Amino acid sequence: MTLLMLFSTFLIVWGQKSKQDILYNSFFITNGDTVRYHSEYDWYSSDVNWLMNERTRLYALVDTNLNVLTEFRYRGVTPFYEGFYCAAAKRDGKWGLVNKKGEEVTDFEYSLDPFPCLDTTINKEFFIFEKKENKKGVIDANGEIIVPFKWKDIFYCNCAILSLKRGRKNYLYYVKTGKTVQLKKNFFVNGFNKFGKAVLDDNKTGKYGVIDTSGTIIQPCIYNREKDVEKFLK
Repeated sequence: MTLLMLFSTFLIVWGQKSKQDILYNSFFITNGDTVRYHSEYDWYSSDVNWLMNERTRLYALVDTNLNVLTEFRYRGVTPFYEGFYCAAAKRDGKWGLVNKKGEEVTDFEYSLDPFPCLDTTINKEFFIFEKKENKKGVIDANGEIIVPFKWKDIFYCNCAILSLKRGRKNYLYYVKTGKTVQLKKNFFVNGFNKFGKAVLDDNKTGKYGVIDTSGTIIQPCIYNREKDVEKFLK
């Protein structure tokens, strides 16, 4: 039997005592409610997990000893992916970020759950969020806005680089330096590989080239198939 404390209220929980006993992921608490893990497999990638009250369908964050780190207040959640310190949660119809301490590090004002990015080249995690009017921006694990919410689309390209789109213009944004480089009209960059190169797509002509992480085009967009430029990506 494990004591589960929710602020000043003590709830007695019967069931799992540690994350090793993952088959026993359902609990009964003293007010008659049943709670269970959002996913028992989330323990494999994190030392915290979401616990859901089956009656209210609300989530709280717990650690491996079932210490409650937040109230049961979230209507939707995403996992704490491996290597991440934050996860997304939904409250009052909007999304925000919660860290492993149970702290809300952003306002809850975003219309959709974010796309999470973990960049090992700079040891940094950040999240692509969307606000009203389909404007996207990027927030880091400290709740700091690193890309303002003014972009039509944002894509993570690896190597601490984001592809930004506004109107018909595309840009490369360098998370480490904050530098933005405008690409030629209709050009779009796919993800960079371990060699620091990426396929460059000319959406107007339908042809392909190659670009490196500095924004330098090392093969012009003259190739008919993406496969034709693979040899230049090493």
